[in-house]
Amino acid sequence: MVAILGLVSAVVYGASDFFGGLAARRMPALLASTLGSAVAVVGAAIAVLVDRPVWTLEDAALAAVAGVLGAIGTWSFYAGLAIGPMSVVSPGVAMIYAVVPAVVGIALGERFRPVGYVALVAVVGAALLLAVPRQRDGARLTRRAIVLGTIAGLAYAGYIIAMDRTSAASGLEPLLVELAAAFVVFTIVLAFRRARRGPSELAGLRDARSVLHALLAGLLLVVATILLVIGLHLGELAVMGVLNSLYPLGTVLLALVVLRERLSRLQLAGILLAIAASAALALG
Repeated sequence: MVAILGLVSAVVYGASDFFGGLAARRMPALLASTLGSAVAVVGAAIAVLVDRPVWTLEDAALAAVAGVLGAIGTWSFYAGLAIGPMSVVSPGVAMIYAVVPAVVGIALGERFRPVGYVALVAVVGAALLLAVPRQRDGARLTRRAIVLGTIAGLAYAGYIIAMDRTSAASGLEPLLVELAAAFVVFTIVLAFRRARRGPSELAGLRDARSVLHALLAGLLLVVATILLVIGLHLGELAVMGVLNSLYPLGTVLLALVVLRERLSRLQLAGILLAIAASAALALG
């Protein structure tokens, strides 16, 4: 059950990234992220009203830390992709995001059958294959790109570790607090940039299709995070962390169906390896 939740959560996260990316083609990425984050907060509030969790200050604090780390990770990731080769930065972030939570989970006492450890390693390999873009952009790898990619990977890893430390009794409380914290960060940065650069930062609001894509990205984000929180409360950090690094799977599949993009051999191998490794985790 945990393996299924982890895989589905990763696919939905990737779908959210896909629609967020479409929105960012015709509006500033920060504006698209803020719009999506707003929808995610509303969805999380509705989910919490239904779930009626036990609220504690400790769980709220952990979730707030997760929200800030998630926002930092997203900014660092996009900034790194903007100046460095995607074929290096994206797999590097995925590897850190996969390995660090797994190491922390095992260090905290999580144990698996031998096939489970093999499957965890296989998922990391699948994440690396999926994250490699089909076309190389020719950008040069710089120290700044390496630093930004490392920050993104560590921030994402810290995000899922913080969410894992919330109590099961908190239910979906961490979901709402985390998304609200990220929304506050995005809003503050957007307001600051608008003050410096003028109304052009909000010009994308006039593009109805881009706004729709951004809102859809936010809706998918809250669904993915619900699955993540449930999986973390039910199972192991190592499994959920590693499987969530497969988020490029959702992006790749939607690009294949919606944009008619072709899969590279590496991406196809990554998909097959991800399915096999996830099945092994579910059975093991």
